[in-house]
Amino acid sequence: MTKNKKRDYYIEGLELPRTPKQGNPPEPWTETNVVGKRIARVDAYDRVSGAAIYPSDVVLPDMLFGAILRCPHPRARLKSIDTSSALEVGGVHAVICKNDREGRIDWERSGKEVAPLFDPVCRFQGEAVAAVAAETPYAAADALRAIDVSWAVEPPVSDF
Repeated sequence: MTKNKKRDYYIEGLELPRTPKQGNPPEPWTETNVVGKRIARVDAYDRVSGAAIYPSDVVLPDMLFGAILRCPHPRARLKSIDTSSALEVGGVHAVICKNDREGRIDWERSGKEVAPLFDPVCRFQGEAVAAVAAETPYAAADALRAIDVSWAVEPPVSDF
């Protein structure tokens, strides 16, 4: 850490907790320095003044922006998807869906369950159907609107 007071993300004079030696149980707390006490946020002024930098504020050279097309129905089957018009939108570098080789990879959902990255059976509203990479977020949004999707909407499952 630098000695510059504006950049330090710790409070001077606050004793840091020590890891107990192995085999020795930690001593019970008698008084805490942080819990239950008001401590000033070191980044509070930056946040309220708008000077704080968030990941969405970072723009790097040749950076692409991504957007995901999601299922608008609680339960549906994807009948067909056409991404050819999305690829013609200016600034679009790539569009992937279940029809593309890149979209047919297996994705580990939880534990040992493996599913395709873009499953043609959508089991919940908001499930990913296609992805776009473009030079601007606006071009990515325009490409999503240009994707032609045909759905077979099914009744939602609402009980076990």
